[in-house]
Amino acid sequence: MPLDRLAPLSDAEIASIVEELRPRLVGQLIGKAWLRGPDTLVVEIGRERLLLSANPRASRLHVEKDKTIANAPAPPFAMLVRRRAGGRRLAALDVEPGERVVTLAFGKEKLVAELTGPHANLLWVDEEGKVAAVLRRSSSTTRVVAPGHPYVPPAPAPPDARWRGRARFGSSPGVGARVAAFFVEKLAEEEARVRREQAAVQLRRALSRLDRRERALEGDLRRVTEAAGLRKLADLLLAHLHDLPGRGATSVVVPDDFEDGAPLTIPVDPALDARENATRFYRQHKRLTAGRKRIDERLAATRAEKAALLAKLAALDTVPLEALAVPAAPRPRPRDAERLPYREYRSAAGEAIWVGRGAKDNDVLTFRHARGGDLWLHCLDAAGAHVVVSLRAGKPVSEATFLDAATLAAHFSQLSGEAQVDVLYTHVKNLRRPKGAPPGRVFTSDTKTVRVRMDAARLARLLAVDASELEREGG
Repeated sequence: MPLDRLAPLSDAEIASIVEELRPRLVGQLIGKAWLRGPDTLVVEIGRERLLLSANPRASRLHVEKDKTIANAPAPPFAMLVRRRAGGRRLAALDVEPGERVVTLAFGKEKLVAELTGPHANLLWVDEEGKVAAVLRRSSSTTRVVAPGHPYVPPAPAPPDARWRGRARFGSSPGVGARVAAFFVEKLAEEEARVRREQAAVQLRRALSRLDRRERALEGDLRRVTEAAGLRKLADLLLAHLHDLPGRGATSVVVPDDFEDGAPLTIPVDPALDARENATRFYRQHKRLTAGRKRIDERLAATRAEKAALLAKLAALDTVPLEALAVPAAPRPRPRDAERLPYREYRSAAGEAIWVGRGAKDNDVLTFRHARGGDLWLHCLDAAGAHVVVSLRAGKPVSEATFLDAATLAAHFSQLSGEAQVDVLYTHVKNLRRPKGAPPGRVFTSDTKTVRVRMDAARLARLLAVDASELEREGG
């Protein structure tokens, strides 16, 4: 096999390394032991550092030149080797003829390195021949490899195993050094490949999130563009005000002065006259277009971020590993996490404002999540969301937060299209649930009322961090 890819050592390669190392290591004092990665043990033997790896794709042994020692607490297997072998001398270093099992003996105890590729493992066998510890949990169906059970060597490999007799690194002297250099190089290449693949996966995930955000913002932009038609309808109603009927009509027909004068049918609210319907169209137009600048800014930022990530993805194979900085993906909420019954917004003062998602959620928000001293708001004489401002430290609510919360209570109600809305407020402790009433219905006491003038800029700022939008971006 050419030296172009990772593969475990063969029986011949292991035997050659053991023969080279035996005179250098046997009789030497054992020092520290630690893990270098999840499946590789390093043991100090005299002045050498013997590496024993149970890596499924690179099971091997050789002396290593890396002088670093892990300062973190050693894992249990390394601690056991350090405790039972430390301060003793290596009595023997042997390999099973024709197999890939190496034994380091310390009196009647021994460290067994089964360097058998996918099933490789390191085991400590005590004086009674029982397994005291294993580095990797075994899934063998032919023997039991677990602490407390007698140690049974792996079954002999078939005579025609592909690795038998393979000698890629020549013979002694120097075979161990060549093996070490080969695996250092190939494992570094493998680590780089894996890191680049992981970076590519993260970049594609980030691009997918940006695609969803871009589509959502483009949808918002289309709705804002369509709002221009509402202003046109209002202008036409006012232009032909004296030719139109009063209340009661569901639609009116006027000439389209902005085009060719062709008849145009405008749906109207029968409860309002023509002037009031025009005012309603103007109000809707203003509300929809208030966030246009914010949408344009976010859309431009999203597209710029996409372009930067696409450039990183295209150059991923050439950039240094240390330059693979990828935006971290949002941590997904655990599936068993409780669904919150509210959306959370932030006031201009940075304080949290909770808005119930629906009738049942209003009930849960008010009577399970809110506390007695929290501020509670609701649109007066109309259905709407329960709004809660947490006042944990007993501090009075700031004016900015109060106005933001009242604006949200008006917006998330049946009166959201009105220019002014009355909102009542009180503390949660002054609410009670009527017996037999539907979810969300409450009796209130000690309430006060504030009249909210709907400020389009204030509302656009609050809605810019709508929790439902964040969930959509998180996918």
